[in-house]
Amino acid sequence: IGPYLRAARWFPLAIDPFAVLEDVLYEGMEAEFAGLQGNPTSSQSEEDVNSSQKKSYIKQYNELVKLVPTFSNIISEFEKAPSAMDNFIHALSSAANDARSDDTGSLTREGLTYMLKNPESDQFNPSLLKHHGKIARGWNHPQTARLLCPMRMLSTFDADSQSFMEKVKEGKIKITAAKLPTFLYDESMFDPAKKSQGCLRGYYLKRVFRHIFTGPSSALNPNARRGTKTPKGRIHGMTSPLPRAIAYAAVQAYFQLSSVNIWCQEIEDLDLVDLYDRIVEMFEGNANKTWVDETLQHWKS
Repeated sequence: IGPYLRAARWFPLAIDPFAVLEDVLYEGMEAEFAGLQGNPTSSQSEEDVNSSQKKSYIKQYNELVKLVPTFSNIISEFEKAPSAMDNFIHALSSAANDARSDDTGSLTREGLTYMLKNPESDQFNPSLLKHHGKIARGWNHPQTARLLCPMRMLSTFDADSQSFMEKVKEGKIKITAAKLPTFLYDESMFDPAKKSQGCLRGYYLKRVFRHIFTGPSSALNPNARRGTKTPKGRIHGMTSPLPRAIAYAAVQAYFQLSSVNIWCQEIEDLDLVDLYDRIVEMFEGNANKTWVDETLQHWKS
């Protein structure tokens, strides 16, 4: 079962961190059963899952199957042993949940200094230490708040950070995924007339990405000597950054900056699924292929 568990652990990192793998597997396997038998999927399933969601599940299932060439070979066997299929699906779902949770926990323990642009000289003011807990982050601390602040509103934040933070906490300023946060950007490149310029080049985003995919020892210095543990990216054959892996790092980064202690989809008015989808769409649905190519090339450097 090892290869299937490894594929399941890769699922939230490179396919979708918010999809419920159990649902993806049941829908995908049902579609595959039907294909093997030459029958349409059951009407009950059509009632349970709306058409667009079903298509999404099946697409995600097909991406997962590509990770293990023998995946489809076991599908027909499960038709004879439904209880074995349930156990298999439960094991894979648990592996996927653990993978996302492990990254969140590791970043919470080790990633505080990643937020400082120059960790060797910069400091948190007021002090922000691990034992303070996440409640001290988010809109309760000027440095985490600045990174969460929408890039297009950064000049307003810098003019009076305390006032801006209070207005967010009071609900007078709404922070949504449509207002992309500053940490996604290389601030020196930002142009209000070109929202995408400098986007997905932020130093904190790249450090979180490296922590997850090339190992914590490379987070602050990509050329640093790697630890003894094989990086996840190498385990799964990722030779260059994938758009969905970048989006995954972004939602993990947002959660780390926030004051929320338990992983959740919504943080105040911001929906992490919406943020994830918007970042994926920048790559997969962007008509500006030059921006896509230049951004991915930047991530390779």
